[in-house]
Amino acid sequence: MNKTLITVAVATLALSSATLATADETVAVVAPTPIISGAVSLDFAETAANKTAGTMGVELDIDAGDLATVDLDFKATDGDSLKLDTWTVGTTAGAVALAFGDSNGLLPETGANTTADGTLNVSTMTESLQVTMGAASVAVGLTDWTTDVSEVSNLQGAYTVDAGIVDVTASADYNRTSENTVLGAEVAGLDLGMVTAGGMATYDMDAEAMAFEGSVAVSGLEAYINGSDTNKLQHVGGEYTMNVAGAELSAGIDYDTDAKDWKPTAGLSFNF
Repeated sequence: MNKTLITVAVATLALSSATLATADETVAVVAPTPIISGAVSLDFAETAANKTAGTMGVELDIDAGDLATVDLDFKATDGDSLKLDTWTVGTTAGAVALAFGDSNGLLPETGANTTADGTLNVSTMTESLQVTMGAASVAVGLTDWTTDVSEVSNLQGAYTVDAGIVDVTASADYNRTSENTVLGAEVAGLDLGMVTAGGMATYDMDAEAMAFEGSVAVSGLEAYINGSDTNKLQHVGGEYTMNVAGAELSAGIDYDTDAKDWKPTAGLSFNF
């Protein structure tokens, strides 16, 4: 009996010691390592004087994310200094993700080569606070957060539904100054075998104006077509991208159906 009690006592002491030792151990937390990437690019495009002009650019992206997220995108062109182009900082608490920065717009954006070739009515949103929970997101835009963080310029919201074969997103923007609302809709990820298709549209409530854009992607080719309710076909264009020995080559073109003008572009990028 005594041997049994001694055995139990020793086992209990050993278990307690192991538990205390485990409790006293210092758990090493590995901080997320920032991912730095960049690119040096040479871009060529036609100017208003019908000349072909080149631009040398440098991009540097710093991304770090785990519990906290930091996304800093720097850009520079030949003869200019490196400047912060877009930025976002945020964190996730449970099922809620918070992000603050200047690239949190929720309305669909054109896939055209430049914004000038796009027809969608995308409301301007500068610095904003975005809150995401599941498939729903809300962004509160600020007029000038460096002057007054309580001055709200516009509100945006979006909700995405996984419809099986496609993702469908409905969005809206409300401008507090003009009291105008712009509605947005997007269908993405339609798999047609070798081709992936999608489409998007916006509707300006005050102007009663709708704009749309359709897109397809196959291998390295991405093409688009856009227009509006008053001008059904405005731009047709696309861009082909391929990798050659570590360099990224791209060639694109946009056709303005109104001006009957072709706008070719070309680029060479070295990523690191």
